[in-house]
Amino acid sequence: MDRGIEMTVIWFDDDLIELRVRASNGTFSGEADAYVSHSVSTDLARVLRGFPADINDGREFELGTFDPQCAGGGARFRFRCLDRKGHASVEVNLRADVHRLGAQSAIFLVPIEAAGVDAFADELTRMPLEIGARAVLRGAA
Repeated sequence: MDRGIEMTVIWFDDDLIELRVRASNGTFSGEADAYVSHSVSTDLARVLRGFPADINDGREFELGTFDPQCAGGGARFRFRCLDRKGHASVEVNLRADVHRLGAQSAIFLVPIEAAGVDAFADELTRMPLEIGARAVLRGAA
C-alpha cells in the first residue's frame, strides 16, 4: 500500500457495514476490520471537511471498537497541524479483532495535505454501499 489511509467495504447488511481500514506511512503499516453504521462515510466527511481551518485545528474520529470484549476491530484517527506552515499529519491507531487475530495493534503518524483531506471527504460522500467500494486519503511525501 502507498502512504495514506484506505477504507474499503468488505461486508454489509441492513444494520451494519464492515470496513477494512488500511494505513501506511511508508515505514509502518497496519489494517483493521471495523463494524460501523450506514452513515459512517457521510459522518466522517462532515468531520474532516475543511481541515485544517487554522494551525490549531484538530479533528478526531473512531471506527469500530477498542473494547476486546466486543466483536470487530477499531481504528482511531487524530488529525493535527504540526507547525505554523500548515504541515499536517494524522495519528493512526489500529486494533485487530482479538477474537480473530489475537491482540495486535499499531500506532503511527501519516503525513497529509489539506487538499488530500478534502478529496478524501469527497470520496467518502460518493462511496456507494457495495462490496469493494473504497475511499483513499493519500499521504504526503
